[in-house]
Amino acid sequence: MLDLQQLAKLRFGMSEVPKVGEQPGTYEEKWSQWFLERSFFRDFVYRNPRGEKKGQELADAVVLFDDVVLLVQVKAQCGRHNSISWATEKLLEGFRQLCRTHESLVEGRIKKMKNDFYGEIEFHPECYPNPIGLIMLAHESDPYMAAELAPEILTAKFPIHVFSLRDFATVASRFDTAADLITFLELRGDIAAREFFYVQDETGNIERMIPHVEQVFRAHMSPTCQEVLQKTTRAFEEIAAGRLLESSDWKYGLTIDDMIARAHDVDPGLPWNTRSGLLSMEVARFLGWLTRDRRIKLGQRIISACEAARDGKLHYFRHVQPSRGAACVFLITSQSRPDRVKTLQFLVDYAHMKCGVPQCLGVATEPIGSGRSYDFVMRRKAPPPAMVQQLGNFDDPFSSEEPL
Repeated sequence: MLDLQQLAKLRFGMSEVPKVGEQPGTYEEKWSQWFLERSFFRDFVYRNPRGEKKGQELADAVVLFDDVVLLVQVKAQCGRHNSISWATEKLLEGFRQLCRTHESLVEGRIKKMKNDFYGEIEFHPECYPNPIGLIMLAHESDPYMAAELAPEILTAKFPIHVFSLRDFATVASRFDTAADLITFLELRGDIAAREFFYVQDETGNIERMIPHVEQVFRAHMSPTCQEVLQKTTRAFEEIAAGRLLESSDWKYGLTIDDMIARAHDVDPGLPWNTRSGLLSMEVARFLGWLTRDRRIKLGQRIISACEAARDGKLHYFRHVQPSRGAACVFLITSQSRPDRVKTLQFLVDYAHMKCGVPQCLGVATEPIGSGRSYDFVMRRKAPPPAMVQQLGNFDDPFSSEEPL
């Protein structure tokens, strides 16, 4: 498997790996932020956001992704204090800090947060109805139950998960997409009422989760056949057990990761990029909901199409996720960029109409060769009747292919 330096270079746009020897506390905070980047990229990670007053910190990290907000507090043990006594004290401290952070956010006292890419972003609490708290403890100890040391955690108005920093590194490596990590945290929260979870033993916690996963999925997924339910469960188990991470096919998923990172490279000077800043965030959010196993499958097909497209013909396919209400079109062509954008816009509009989903993303790139570039088209409103009528005059461009 890749070491962290290689990973940061391959998953373009990641911040540098924290350097050994930095100030204790700050060093561990940077690691927690870096681990969050593995799943969410820098687009949605807010490092040490400012609190209500100047010089005050809201949290060690906040993640704003779609309708989810992660609130993060990190504690690092320095000195030779009793590890369990230290953990008890820091759990209570972290719990109180998370509650204050949550209160500041939901009551609208935080108006803006600063992001690496987008600068000052307005914060609207109604857009993030699903808060999740994370307390990360950087210390050595035997396994223990956080709720036994600090039962107050169970009284929070939102779910709070406690990890050792080392265990969260394991979680971030296995659940390295926004979709996978959010699903894991939600499952973990549901299963916590049925199993004992221990800080310093997340590998064991995950093993204890597995037997409950299908039942939880059945309760939350829209009515579906047993085959789909079992397939979803098996896919989660592959990720949770770390087997997907060890797969030689894992590298294909970097194709989607590359698109997320390079969405920031959109040239605002090109006439079709009138919403470049907003569009890059929408692209990152849309693609962020693709799980690692889906990214691998899509990446394999995209790379195959990039090789085939050297024949000068159009190569494209669609990917539909009815449960998300989303479709995506991938186009690979040697056309000029203005022409390929026109082609992509037509394909996206047709797929949007045909699939009947609320949102549709299109991505265009060139065949394998020197360099790469991407153009994106996003549709979030149903095609107007006039466009539907016009599109009906064309032959179905997707009639001869099966969606992935």
